[in-house]
Amino acid sequence: MSTISKCMNSLSQGVYVIGSKKDETYNLMTAAWVTQVSANPNQLAVAIGASHLTAGLVREQEKFSLSVLAEGQEQAARICGTQSGRNVDKSKLVSCEVNKKGMPVVNGSAAWLDCEVSRCIDLGDHVLVIAEVVDGEVFSDKVLLYDAETYFPG
Repeated sequence: MSTISKCMNSLSQGVYVIGSKKDETYNLMTAAWVTQVSANPNQLAVAIGASHLTAGLVREQEKFSLSVLAEGQEQAARICGTQSGRNVDKSKLVSCEVNKKGMPVVNGSAAWLDCEVSRCIDLGDHVLVIAEVVDGEVFSDKVLLYDAETYFPG
């Protein structure tokens, strides 16, 4: 691993699951590159791999949910981060429910947010999605922190 990669991995990040939907099919994807970008209006930015199913669904539907995973939810993060929604219905493998906006959220998460896409910016191998947070709920302040070695050892 290069020195720059090691430096980038030292930036503190949470662990999140992006929930998306097309018709009656739900998709879940683990993400760590999420940050608040505005307080008025409440907006966040999330970077999604450009080739991922989630990138296309978020662009198409212009909305998504964001589950803030809680301590102890490493298994949910692994399931949603290591399999493609093109091949597996992860909503059947991870305990989740559909919130009042019709988006999947992970049960037991520290919080969830409903987001409406404001714009998408293509950046290298990722799409930066800027979204307004329109609803949400907090359950715990014990959030799961991202550590590259936990999810991508070696």
